[in-house]
Amino acid sequence: MTGPTPIRTADGRLAGVLHDGGGEPAEHSPRPFLHPVATPAGGTVSDYGPADHPWHWGLGIAVSNVAVAGQRYPVNLWGGPTYSEGQGYVQLPNNGSQRGVGVCGDPGVLQRLEWRAADGSPFLGEERSWGARTVSAGGADWILTSVRSRWVNTSADALAFGSPTTAGRVNAGYGGFFLRLAPSFDGADIVACAAAGPGGAGSALGSPSAGSGAAGSVGEEDAMGSRRSWLGLRSATASVLMVPAPGNPGGPSPWFVRSTGTPMLCAAPFFHSELHLGVGEAFDWSWSLLVADGRMSDSACIDAAAAAVRS
Repeated sequence: MTGPTPIRTADGRLAGVLHDGGGEPAEHSPRPFLHPVATPAGGTVSDYGPADHPWHWGLGIAVSNVAVAGQRYPVNLWGGPTYSEGQGYVQLPNNGSQRGVGVCGDPGVLQRLEWRAADGSPFLGEERSWGARTVSAGGADWILTSVRSRWVNTSADALAFGSPTTAGRVNAGYGGFFLRLAPSFDGADIVACAAAGPGGAGSALGSPSAGSGAAGSVGEEDAMGSRRSWLGLRSATASVLMVPAPGNPGGPSPWFVRSTGTPMLCAAPFFHSELHLGVGEAFDWSWSLLVADGRMSDSACIDAAAAAVRS
């Protein structure tokens, strides 16, 4: 990419603007991101570089702890300081980057990326595609942004993907598919399907017995760390849903979500435990983000999430 790239639906609506992150400070872990993320009417639901966490940039893939053989510290691809048990958050010389090594466009955008440690050594290759379309659900138009990503371990040893919670901090399992929300979502309502059952088993989207066919508002404490097929936030002016593909590694996704003070939403597969990737092995991921104008009803959110799973 030579500059910001608009991602649009077939009917011409702007889903967001894709940046490669190359000009960002090294301690913020440069990586691609989508900002602004737009509603069908052109409103903005994302934030960029807020004062509380200047390394939070719109929508993207950000992982806080990656154990890489030969590196003294876990590689930080989230940005900012790293949590260390017994020390708290410490700014370490471990901020890595996701660097573009190739790109092609239309339809959508396909990025070829290298994940690199702070010393510049690559340890993972990624192909990431971005696409967008308009879907109708609950009597409203939604912009559905899809991200498909394949991670291949190119290092000489297994990789371990974790979070501050796997490093010892309770309820701080962030890292994965992440959206920093606009200030207008401060105090927003969290909406979700019911949590997955014991052992992480969940039922099919749309099935009344699953809880994914019966959604509603949930508190932040109940949502944090829970495994659910989808989760979102609703402000007075816009609704945002995040839907991981059912076949993503690790099963139904845990969630990191805040609705007050620092509104953010993250499908966080490494919340509770590390995922390991052997040499030459691959993880295949798919996520959808749905955005609508106004505060959508529970039933509209159910229909929109089901549309994402069918896509």
